[in-house]
Amino acid sequence: MKKYQVGVIGAGWIAQAHMRNLQQTGRAEIRWIAARNPENLERIRTEFSVPNKTRKYRDMLRDPEVEVVIIATPPHLHRQMFIDAIRAGKHVLLEKPMALDMKEIEEMMKVKEQHPEVIAMECSARHSRLTPKFRKVKEIIDSGALGEIYSMYHCSVARQNRPGIEFHSPAKWFLDRSLAGGGPLFDWGVYDLAFHLGVMGDRLELDKVESVVLKSGLDEVDPDTEVYDVEEHLMVQLRFSHDVRYHWERAAHANMESPNETRIYGTRGGIKLAYCTWDEPVVIFYDLDEQGKSREQRIELAYEGLEDGFSLTEHWIRVLDGLEEPAVTLEIAKKHMDILCKCRQVADNSFRK
Repeated sequence: MKKYQVGVIGAGWIAQAHMRNLQQTGRAEIRWIAARNPENLERIRTEFSVPNKTRKYRDMLRDPEVEVVIIATPPHLHRQMFIDAIRAGKHVLLEKPMALDMKEIEEMMKVKEQHPEVIAMECSARHSRLTPKFRKVKEIIDSGALGEIYSMYHCSVARQNRPGIEFHSPAKWFLDRSLAGGGPLFDWGVYDLAFHLGVMGDRLELDKVESVVLKSGLDEVDPDTEVYDVEEHLMVQLRFSHDVRYHWERAAHANMESPNETRIYGTRGGIKLAYCTWDEPVVIFYDLDEQGKSREQRIELAYEGLEDGFSLTEHWIRVLDGLEEPAVTLEIAKKHMDILCKCRQVADNSFRK
């Protein structure tokens, strides 16, 4: 089978995860790695036995052997790197979020349209659309068993769980809005929307951002960085087409804790679950029995024991092979980012008042 020649931009935690997963598939050879920090660059190049390294990512783009580029850098760098890679004729796997704002995303999409031969995919399918939970929930909804969906609710609240750096402490850029775009709004919002709008078949369109609260300055423990201006706690209410309300709360730090939970309300039934793979592999389905009595069905799902990132990598290889369509296309990722940017704009306007 074909082995793809890959260049990776970035040498942080997520770049290393991509590299491990690619090597595990046996379908890719990592030909180049690009990173700014020379010590980190050499360490990761040696660890993964990458033959070529550079501090200037355009060096790898000039290599005609490179077919695929993975962009695993902070979001403020995505726009130019994506544009350069697409213009160089490389297939691109782009880390989430796509970019900092819709102006950047529109420019990226315009360049991609000029190169239809190139395949590009964004990574928010990682924790959302490639799981047994997603497939089961979508199957139930598609069957009509819930009736008309009228409300979706999601809540995940943590304490002192600063965006990004809870699992990769050197990545202090996560706390700087000018580099990351936002805290949980951008960091986790793309996953939440990918799951919740995806199980609805991507048919919902945003009608109105009804209310947004983005709260920062809650965590008083020094994260050892000069800038910490991303939101820590968000509460959002959205109205979608088909008169569907979306009640959404996330916090990297708030002064309480609430476990990851999604509820989907329909006129004939409901669903409750924690959608991430590390949560319990269960979907709870509420409906009526033959006598019209309410009942609860606990659906336990079999997991293959693979990490989310490996499922994403396997899917990306199948996309490159032409066997599957991207689980999150650039168009879908753009739609999600547009919603998140509108939420941020409403919050900013409210703050200025």
